Amino acid sequence: MRRAAFPLPTSAPAEGRAAPAGPAGPAKPLPVRRMPLNERGRDFVVGDIHGCFDEVLAALKAVGFDRARDRLFSVGDTVDRGPGSPRARRFLSQPWVHAVRGNHEDMFLELYAQGEPHPVALEFATARNGMGWWMDLPVESRRGMIESFRQLPVAIEVETRRGTVGLVHAEVPAGLTWQDFLARVEAGDRKVVEACLWGRGRVGHQDDAGVVGVGRLFVGHTPQERPVRLGNVYYVDTGCVFGVLDRDPGKGRMTVADLACATAVLHRAPDGSIVDVRIDEDGPADGPFGAYARPR
Repeated sequence: MRRAAFPLPTSAPAEGRAAPAGPAGPAKPLPVRRMPLNERGRDFVVGDIHGCFDEVLAALKAVGFDRARDRLFSVGDTVDRGPGSPRARRFLSQPWVHAVRGNHEDMFLELYAQGEPHPVALEFATARNGMGWWMDLPVESRRGMIESFRQLPVAIEVETRRGTVGLVHAEVPAGLTWQDFLARVEAGDRKVVEACLWGRGRVGHQDDAGVVGVGRLFVGHTPQERPVRLGNVYYVDTGCVFGVLDRDPGKGRMTVADLACATAVLHRAPDGSIVDVRIDEDGPADGPFGAYARPR
């Protein structure tokens, strides 16, 4: 597992993109972002994007996304491998977009943790993991992108009409409740943060215990053929970038789902399109989320 390049403050305001800037300089990023109930519109989650922004926009069009009322939550990995990676900064700047940090954003932050890297080190690092697009960016664009990545939280908590929803990139370590996990992230526990960005323990062991203390948890990181539920944890990275690169939706598709849709909607088989949208066709689901998590 890699070291997470995250400056972790010990406390944070209840919500918002960053703490207010003080006299010492710009604001530090928040490790956890808490979002209130969206009383005006709907909330959606999108799987790992990896530069496939055309497919994200197509999915939003398919669900009738209203940028003035709706919100889109991303499970991270907005860049690398895909053709539109340079568009990530503009995407992340949109007021209706709320993303967690993925391991791919974190790799760039680790690379730039001590400032501008040596050109040889930079070329070596970006030759891997689909990061080659970085070398075509002007230096100022790189700096702006790094700052955008630096502002991304490790975890997001969202209130919905059916209960609380969490988002992280990879996983919440086994044995932690949602509240324990958030407390450790905010306290600067680097082992927990690394698991959150890089871990595959739960999905690797098909651990269906879930995460107690949250209604649903959406994660990405490990591509699936279709959205998968283990307990109350939903894996929504369906490998769109592989479908785009091979021009074959059977190799991967972009999943966008309503955060509060019925569980059956998340379970259904995809229809073969590169864009896979999951919404309640017969009106919004009601009632609290199912009790799919169990204490260890």
